[in-house]
Amino acid sequence: MAVCLRFFIVCFLLVCSCSNSTILDSKDDSSIADPDKQSTDILPIDTVAADSQVNTVDTVAADSQVNTVDTVVADSQASTVDTVAADSQVNTVDTVVADSQVNTVDTVVVDSQTTTRDTTSGLSLDDTEYPYAGIPRIVIETENFRAIEDRETEIPAKLQIWGEKAPESNVMDLTIRGRGNTSWKMPQKSYKIEFVKKQALLGMPKDKDWALISNYADKTLMKNYLMLHLSAKLGAFYAPRCEFAELYLNKEYLGVYLLSETIKVGTNRVNIPKDNNSYIAEVAHNHKQNDQMVYSQAIQTNSTGKPIHIHYPKNASNETLSAIRDDIEEFETYLTSIKENEDNNIAQWLDISECVKHYWVQEFSKNPDAAGYSSLYMVRVMGSPVIMGPVWDFDLAFGSHSNESNNEPEEWIIKNGYRHFYIFKDSIAKQARLDFWNENRDIIARTTDVADSVRAFLQDAAKNNFKRWDILKSTQYVYHRHTYDTYEDAVDGLKDWIRKRIQWIDENIKQ
Repeated sequence: MAVCLRFFIVCFLLVCSCSNSTILDSKDDSSIADPDKQSTDILPIDTVAADSQVNTVDTVAADSQVNTVDTVVADSQASTVDTVAADSQVNTVDTVVADSQVNTVDTVVVDSQTTTRDTTSGLSLDDTEYPYAGIPRIVIETENFRAIEDRETEIPAKLQIWGEKAPESNVMDLTIRGRGNTSWKMPQKSYKIEFVKKQALLGMPKDKDWALISNYADKTLMKNYLMLHLSAKLGAFYAPRCEFAELYLNKEYLGVYLLSETIKVGTNRVNIPKDNNSYIAEVAHNHKQNDQMVYSQAIQTNSTGKPIHIHYPKNASNETLSAIRDDIEEFETYLTSIKENEDNNIAQWLDISECVKHYWVQEFSKNPDAAGYSSLYMVRVMGSPVIMGPVWDFDLAFGSHSNESNNEPEEWIIKNGYRHFYIFKDSIAKQARLDFWNENRDIIARTTDVADSVRAFLQDAAKNNFKRWDILKSTQYVYHRHTYDTYEDAVDGLKDWIRKRIQWIDENIKQ
């Protein structure tokens, strides 16, 4: 009986042992068959975990297990060796993006878009001396670090937009040259850039052509910005969009710039037909030698007539330029024939609504250039009324001109000059000028509030700018008429001038 009992116990133990082994084997098979249920342990060689620095590697794992050598998965499935997916599909071999710093890679993913480039093509900046100031940084490097020495030579370059610690755009190909007339003679230069492909920059619509405006003559850094935005606020047919940025050119910090749209024909710019019956013209006494020019004799200021730069059409034939010149002279001849305080049927020649919008931005800021010297634009589709504008170039406005007679907040400067001298003789135009001020005076007066907002936005960037260009207390440059202890004092000076200008206009509007 005892022997039988022992035999039964041994058999029972053997059966239990076999069953337990079968259960363990079943668990192992299940783990291999369903890799999605594995832990996040990384098994292969040549693999680096996400959220770490990647130097010269082929594989990154991010929130997933990697079972194949040289494969990265980051919130997506990767089916190709040496490939990383990061919330987007990537088809390029040797790619790494996994919320980490990438030092030696062939592809960068920005906003779910993949752009292949050489490992050395990323642009860098050293902001040790000029730290991040809360506004975008534009980094440009010219080919072989060539200097930009004139306004004609277009130099191949690359551009990248940086945020606080890293790039916020791909590297973009473009050309760069100098720009501006008076501003080109200043120590802090302005630049014209043209991309190989249309680019949307800092929230502005895509285009190839942009301007980087230095504002060296403007110690507030904001006069152009204020007036371009005011023009848009007042409902102008077009006002160039613009945003602030700090510029690094060939690894040198150059200060605060205004990245602006240029005045050109386009769907998101001056939207007129692209043909020889349409044109954009600018009065330009300080034009460049190779600019496309015509001369109007109708309102003559010298023996050669008024110099007018034809911006569009580009590369126009002599026949087209002659037709444009004749059209401008016919328009200006009509203006000189206007009889005072009568209805001269001016609307057949001039868009009165656009005229007074353009006029008041120029008159309010007391912009001496717009009195008939430069940056005075008009747009024309032959057979339709002339459109005055767009507005442009205000760094010498608000009391900053070398001629002191232009700097006081009193007196009219646009009303009594060039074309406006004739336009506002007309009874319809005269009343439109008065009505527009009465209806929009408060919008214009709120420019001081906008100035406060811009000052707060640029506070840290202004420190960088005036560390680079120590001009706040200087009057060495001809257009630096006033000295300030601080950037805040400069903005306060502008606001004080604006208040006095508004008061004077209110008191003299019926003149």
